[in-house]
Amino acid sequence: MGLGLLIYTIIIYGIYIADMLGHYVYYSITCANKEEYDKAIQEYGIALFEGANPMIIGVIVGVLTLMLLFIKALPIQKIFAHHRKMTFSKLMMLLSVLMGCQLIFFYIDLGVEWLLNKIGLSLQAAIESSQAGSTTISMFLYAGFIGPIVEEIVYRGFVMHTFERVGCGKFCSILVSSILFGLMHANPTQSVYATYVGLIFAYTAMEFGIGWSMVLHITNNFLFGDVLTHIENMLPELPATILSYSVLIAFLIAGTVVLIAKRKQIISYIKENNQPAKHYSWIFTCITMLAFIAMNVLFAMLSFTQLNE
Repeated sequence: MGLGLLIYTIIIYGIYIADMLGHYVYYSITCANKEEYDKAIQEYGIALFEGANPMIIGVIVGVLTLMLLFIKALPIQKIFAHHRKMTFSKLMMLLSVLMGCQLIFFYIDLGVEWLLNKIGLSLQAAIESSQAGSTTISMFLYAGFIGPIVEEIVYRGFVMHTFERVGCGKFCSILVSSILFGLMHANPTQSVYATYVGLIFAYTAMEFGIGWSMVLHITNNFLFGDVLTHIENMLPELPATILSYSVLIAFLIAGTVVLIAKRKQIISYIKENNQPAKHYSWIFTCITMLAFIAMNVLFAMLSFTQLNE
């Protein structure tokens, strides 16, 4: 499974880098002079930052490769099997817990940036990138739909399913797959947030089926990531701020109420489905797993910049 994650990640970054190199070579051949080349590269850089064509190709090729190489560990009929029945009330509770952390992580980002500034560093570019809405059709499709669907297949289907299949237990499978999902984002602050929401997605996939975790993931990215951000951008600053805080505070209150009301069930679920510590040690001493973690930590470290930059 660790090897599968490595292959999947290398394919995504490989296609991304190949796209850049291909454009650099193309512009170096077709541009008449340095000024024209610099302009073309600048325009491509903007399109690459705002668009998602290489990422769309990368994740699709990556997940198809996983399916071909690890067909026994990624049985589609089992991954998409239905589990417990989802009700509207349960879905709303999961959504409330999912969205209830948004305001908290917003202020965590501010606090982390403030602390980093004290030592001359910044994560502002990474924070803004993780909070920005889509500005192109390709990014809209990737962030809102393609990314969530593929990520659920990989991290809840392939990763979590593999852990459970080899006897790691429900809670270990949920927790570790969520940590790996967070690390995959390779963004110091976004990775912490992604680990949290990954717990919600993983629990939903484990108990109700991966189709419902896809629904929550798409709702998080599309509805609250793109649609709400787009509406706020269309409004004047004060109404946009009021709308944003109203939604975030409402979900914070609802999510807190759900967690308090269900605290005994949550503790009981963890105790009943946890496994001995040796399962965690087996996972985090696997060479391919450590390589996957190191790769993403390295990319995350590249997000730090000098404050004067």
